[in-house]
Amino acid sequence: MLRFKLNIVLLFAVLSINGQHYYYGDNLRLFPLESALVRSENNTHSMVKPFNFRAAEKAGFSDSLLQAGLWSYAADTSSNKLVLLPVLNFNFQRAPLDDQNFLSSGIGAQCEYNPNAKISFFSRYSYYFGELSNFYLSRTHNRKTVMGVSGFADSNNLYKIHDFEFNFSAALTDYFILSIGRGKNFWGDGYRSLLLSDFASSYPYLKIESEFWNVKYVNLYSMHSDFYFSEQKNTKFSSSHLLSWNITKAINLSVFESVVWAAKDSLNQRNFDVNYLNPVIFFRPVEYSIGSADNSFLGASIKGRFFKNHVIYGQLILDEFLLSELRANDGWWANKYGVQLGYKNFNIFGLKGLGFQLEYNEVRPFTYSHVSSLQNYGHHNQSLAHPLESNFKEALMRASYLRNNFSFEIRYAYQQYGASTYGNYGGDMFSSYTTRLSEYNHFTTQGELNKRHNLGAQLAYMLIAKANTSLFCNFFFTKQISPVKEDHLLFCLGIKSNLWNQYLDY
Repeated sequence: MLRFKLNIVLLFAVLSINGQHYYYGDNLRLFPLESALVRSENNTHSMVKPFNFRAAEKAGFSDSLLQAGLWSYAADTSSNKLVLLPVLNFNFQRAPLDDQNFLSSGIGAQCEYNPNAKISFFSRYSYYFGELSNFYLSRTHNRKTVMGVSGFADSNNLYKIHDFEFNFSAALTDYFILSIGRGKNFWGDGYRSLLLSDFASSYPYLKIESEFWNVKYVNLYSMHSDFYFSEQKNTKFSSSHLLSWNITKAINLSVFESVVWAAKDSLNQRNFDVNYLNPVIFFRPVEYSIGSADNSFLGASIKGRFFKNHVIYGQLILDEFLLSELRANDGWWANKYGVQLGYKNFNIFGLKGLGFQLEYNEVRPFTYSHVSSLQNYGHHNQSLAHPLESNFKEALMRASYLRNNFSFEIRYAYQQYGASTYGNYGGDMFSSYTTRLSEYNHFTTQGELNKRHNLGAQLAYMLIAKANTSLFCNFFFTKQISPVKEDHLLFCLGIKSNLWNQYLDY
């Protein structure tokens, strides 16, 4: 009841003040906006997504640079009217190596209302139904989840899911934006994020974005669901901070922290712990002061721009570690961390819309896990960070091109990860780290070593811009080379309305 009353108060608070809207879509749709943010000489921050209108305004970005689609009513032009749009997802899949055909479908509606430059309302409802193909089921850590959506497939791999997302946003002053909703967030400049990604399904959140001088500060309070601990839904919460500092026009340093805790522990019904409401604290001292065993993380991100269109970036996530154990180099299990290194090039050879990206990700065993899944860094049996979770190495490449309403993308990834086939080797973040086999001699990709190549390509044509609805055809090919040799091939054709990235390359 208290949680319900709090939501009502926040809802009316948002509706009674001023705010502004966000730009939604996958990497391809947001490429022109991200390019403008990265290349801007003004004080902009590119790692917090979805991008808000104020960030685009600082970068001198115009909505006219986005794909307009076939329907002018649904283009991204300034409008004070209520905009209603259809949401369509019809995907025919052909797996020739398995001689199987699959059909997944979805239909819904999107509503957007921006009565002035400072207040906005966005919502989307979708009903999804279909069957999970063998290609989906072959993804690691299959838990019968429908990727990116809050739902499960039944014993016959069939699913029927109602999905609802919304966002109320408001600019309290020239320096603060308050948002409340149900959706996703992405923190980083890479294709993947080790801090917070849009891989998992949507969740309720309260977000405060603050910008002053060369700094952007984000507070994110979220509520998550866990179905792994028991067959019934269990609630957990997270509180996260991100401080993004533009040291110069070309160099950005960001610091991240987050804590996850169960709504109900063995002693009492905690719900949202008010001790974590303070927006400017470090969580470790709070944990110790309240005697909790909550799961906290620290992280950092760095980005450097050179020659206008070239960007190098990196991330570091620290779950737990001891410097003495790290120096000993004896594989202590609780040295849990991950690293990311990447390179981006926007508008290659001066050709607008042509981009290229290289990225490397590595995460140690047991990172993001905890005593139980009620405290791990997951939501709805899916990772809130990298899709491979932990105990892996990955190198990937992306190349994309946008021209008018056409887009083309090709992706390749080589991955190594250790599967926990004969015990808990730290690759499954939903397994308790108390079931580990030893204290020492742990290394990345331990366990049953899996090696595979992932290749994918997509050609799309924008139909409805604001709903990011495209006519598309794509293919995905996975070549497993260890421990057994196995190939998976999937061809897809259809119409899709994407608010977020959809990941099949893992």
